[in-house]
Amino acid sequence: MRLILLLILSHLIIAPVLAGTLSGPVKVIDAATMRVGEHLVRLHGIVAPRPGDQCRLPAKTIPCGHVAATALMDLTAGAEAICQTHGEPNTDGITLATCTAGGYDLSEGMIYTGWARPHDVATARYRKVEIGARKRKRGLWRGEFPASVNKAAVSR
Repeated sequence: MRLILLLILSHLIIAPVLAGTLSGPVKVIDAATMRVGEHLVRLHGIVAPRPGDQCRLPAKTIPCGHVAATALMDLTAGAEAICQTHGEPNTDGITLATCTAGGYDLSEGMIYTGWARPHDVATARYRKVEIGARKRKRGLWRGEFPASVNKAAVSR
């Protein structure tokens, strides 16, 4: 009986990851990582400031890793996320995925608000959104992204 219960539970936990879709309530971990239901997810196509990163704006230095994570919290507040996975979880149990909340692409939202940049695997749409954010000086486009973000971003 325990074996049957274990098989059923493992199917309920593993099957959604293998099927390519995850969904559930969101808990933001950092500017590009969140818990969706019981799964750790990293947003596909973006690179964002890490926890502890400091960034320069014209008149001050800000804790941009924290501020960028807050921007993702704003985009997901009160919403459930639906994520299309890109492969299996990595060794840390984190699944790369394209996620929406309330029908809005979260990676695109982070780029649009200027708190993330498109990664080298990003779509052309994300690169266009970045051009608009840069032109309008949203988020970190008023100052400087951390070097680690610029290194991994598409347009340097």
